[in-house]
Amino acid sequence: MATGVTSAVGRLRRARFTSRMGIDVGALVVLCTGVVVLASSQRILDWVHEEFVVDLLTLVAAGVGAATAILALIGSRVLGEARLAWLAAALVLYCVVVLPWTALGTAESTAARVSRMLAYATALVLLVFALRAPRRMGAWGGWLIMLVGGGASLLALFVVPDLGPFTEVLTGPVYTTVLVIGWAAAAVLGVVDAARRQSGPRLRAGLGLVVLAGAQLYRTANGARVPATDLVFPALRLVGLVVVLVGLLQIVGRGVRRLQEENFVQQEELAVAALHMERAAAHTAERNHELRNGLAGLAGITHLLSAEVDGPDQERLRGAVLAELGRLHTILESTTDPERLAALAGATDAEDYLVEPMLAGLVELQRAQGRDVRLEVPDGLHARGDSAVVAQIVTNLLTNCERHAAGTPVLVRAFSEQDTVVIEVRDHGPGLPPGREGIVLVRGVHDPRAGGSGLGLHISRELAEGQGGSLSLRTVEDPRGCAARLSIPAVDAERPAADAIAP
Repeated sequence: MATGVTSAVGRLRRARFTSRMGIDVGALVVLCTGVVVLASSQRILDWVHEEFVVDLLTLVAAGVGAATAILALIGSRVLGEARLAWLAAALVLYCVVVLPWTALGTAESTAARVSRMLAYATALVLLVFALRAPRRMGAWGGWLIMLVGGGASLLALFVVPDLGPFTEVLTGPVYTTVLVIGWAAAAVLGVVDAARRQSGPRLRAGLGLVVLAGAQLYRTANGARVPATDLVFPALRLVGLVVVLVGLLQIVGRGVRRLQEENFVQQEELAVAALHMERAAAHTAERNHELRNGLAGLAGITHLLSAEVDGPDQERLRGAVLAELGRLHTILESTTDPERLAALAGATDAEDYLVEPMLAGLVELQRAQGRDVRLEVPDGLHARGDSAVVAQIVTNLLTNCERHAAGTPVLVRAFSEQDTVVIEVRDHGPGLPPGREGIVLVRGVHDPRAGGSGLGLHISRELAEGQGGSLSLRTVEDPRGCAARLSIPAVDAERPAADAIAP
């Protein structure tokens, strides 16, 4: 099925290209016919100064050819196509060396004719290689050949009287005919190659070379019957070079657009990669922040657990430490498992749990580090979600109290409010500056004097929202301090809460 569709698409493309090729060829034939008719019209010849017009058309053709050569060289460098560089070298030799000599009136001298034929031959070699550039010589090989051939052409201007019989051969009709036929064959092969590639711009460039070769054939076929003031040859030559210029403009234009599209795609890919890297860096920073908080708490009570006397306090500390180790283990696993991270933040496996045991373990860890933390929570208060996530949020809030209100008492209390459970962490510090209540929850915002990375509150807010709750901070008075209010979903009142295991 797929093969049949591909074949049908290929046939449709070939049909469209054939139609466009027919239109291009027909339009060019009509244009060249009109140019020949106008250039041969006696009224036109009577109205203009023929020698001046011939020289003008020759110089204009040289300028157009030079522009075409520059465009081909630019296209070769931009598109990385060596064949355009060889075509540029051929056009430079033909339009910059040969045509100005003709316009200066030196083309009829023996030396100039020999020099021109050598330049034609070198340009033909370059034009043939433009169809398939030699890999070993690369894009600059054509310019080396052009320099050698051009140097030989210039040298012929001075040594041609000493060439003897070779002068007649180089200026004879046989040599000239072979060169012109070779030009025509190379131009036709360029059209065939463009048709095989189904490239409209290359087809137009090839048709322009065909017109240029046709102008040379016209002059060679008529020989001595064509006067020096004949307008047909220079007019057709100019038309051919203009068509080549148009084709190269389209080739370079399409190539530049393709490069722009590729660059746009690469920029998009780089932007996506940068976004992934930014997310990975943010996740790493958040993980490190949580690990530092947890490890700091564990390090502070290690010496208490090493005591030989066991008791209720030691048992509660062991349970709190085990719960904290479990939470840190979950954070480490989320580093390499995005699904576990999503579950941690979004509470995909929500369950009912008792609030008091979870908060009691966290408060016990704080007290073990010598901090004055009190807990007020009614028995039997249940919440729904992931207790590990809530423990992580409360740990961040307690760490924030220690950083901004070190040594002051901290009150952790929980209560039920409509369909939510509210956990409030309040210190007796300086509070928040006016208008900063919402800004402090933004990633990276922190007080440089107190230290920190500006991640704790931001992470806590995202985790709270992932649990279906919210987090807010405000300044309170009597006594002054900062109160963090964490709201999380409560257990539905219509159904009994499941017994939860404290973390």
